Amino acid sequence: MTQAQEIINRFGQVEDDQKYTKLVDLFTDDAVYYDPFAGPQVGKRMIHEFMSEMERVIPKMGVYFSDWETSADSHVGWAKWNMVVPLNQVNHPISGQSLYRLRDGKVCFVADYVDAAAYARVRSDRRPDASSASLVNQGTTMTGSAGVRMQSLWQEREESWSPIGGGVVSVSQIAVEETVAWAQWSCRTVDATYAGWSLHRIDGTDINSCDYWQ
Repeated sequence: MTQAQEIINRFGQVEDDQKYTKLVDLFTDDAVYYDPFAGPQVGKRMIHEFMSEMERVIPKMGVYFSDWETSADSHVGWAKWNMVVPLNQVNHPISGQSLYRLRDGKVCFVADYVDAAAYARVRSDRRPDASSASLVNQGTTMTGSAGVRMQSLWQEREESWSPIGGGVVSVSQIAVEETVAWAQWSCRTVDATYAGWSLHRIDGTDINSCDYWQ
């Protein structure tokens, strides 16, 4: 297990006691944490204030996060998880994903994404918004040995692939290393523009893609 994967795993392990402020020391001073409900939290101080609010609110709501799956090299990683939301004595697992960049052994960027349609079926009063997650500063432009292959993949996707019928895909950010990568993109149709993101595993010339959009 890489150091980056150990760090990302700690985001899941904090659910043991829901003391989210434990995560603050994992961030660089200039880190950006993008929350799909609260938007970008910029800098360690703002992240600490946000995590303190999480400690106050999340346990009272009965919400928790489970089923973490992580993948990382040294400065690029991602996670899959479920946000479990209780309603009328029934727990509703809502899938989500996180994108990570690290610099000098600390997290400089996180973007969390939540299945907005699934969340709306449980709570219609709040809607997660991923539309500006790809616009925030990632704190590093480091890339890895699979960079050329990922650029080629997304060039082909922009030319010939769309998850939505009649859509046009435009990639905005790619983070890539040797075995792990992710991308943030948008899909424009006649009626709307959708925020999208993809998680990748790389094995030689093979690239596995899990694609999501809102």
